[in-house]
Amino acid sequence: MKRWLAVIAAIALIVLMSSAASAQASGQTYHIVGPGETLNSIAALFGTTAQAIAQANGLPNINQITVGQQLLIPAPQPSPPVPPPPPTCNVYYTVQRGDWLSRIAQRFGVTVQSIVTANAIANPSLIYAGQSLYIPCQVTVVHIVQAGERLSTIAPRYNTTVSAIVRANNIANPNLIYPGQRLLIPVNQH
Repeated sequence: MKRWLAVIAAIALIVLMSSAASAQASGQTYHIVGPGETLNSIAALFGTTAQAIAQANGLPNINQITVGQQLLIPAPQPSPPVPPPPPTCNVYYTVQRGDWLSRIAQRFGVTVQSIVTANAIANPSLIYAGQSLYIPCQVTVVHIVQAGERLSTIAPRYNTTVSAIVRANNIANPNLIYPGQRLLIPVNQH
C-alpha cells in the first residue's frame, strides 16, 4: 500500500512539474487548487480577481472549484496609480498674461467646466490678465467597474467627463477597462 502511495505521489509530482514547465514555456501561470482554497484566496495570492480567474477558466460559478483542479491564472491587472493631491483649491487665482482656462484647470487639478461654472463665465475663450477666478475643490470618489460598464456610462453618473477620469487614472486606452478595476473619479465641489 505504501509503495502504491509513493508511486501515485511520484506521478502527481511529475504531472505538476510537467504542467509548470509547460506553463513557464508558454508564459502562462497555473495553480493547482489546494485544500481550503477558494477562488478569492487564490486571486489574492496572484494579485488578480476571482472573476478574472473564473473567466480565464470558463468557470460558471466562482464558488465551485475542487481540490486538485488546475487553474489558469491570468496576468494581474495593475492597479491604477493614485494621482498626487491637487494643489490648494477653494481659492482665488489671478489670471496671468498668457493663461488660458485649460492650463489653469490642469494646474489646479480641476476641470475647465468647474471653473466656468463656479465663475459664471459666459465665454471660456475670453479671460484676461488680472481677472480673479474662483478655483473650486475637486474630491475624488472611487468607483469599482462592473461588468458591461464603459467610461462613457460612468462619467455622467458623477457629473464628470471621460477625459477627466482618463487623466485621473492615467488610462492609456479609454476603451480598455475591466470589471473589478478601481477608478478614481474626480468630482467637483463648489
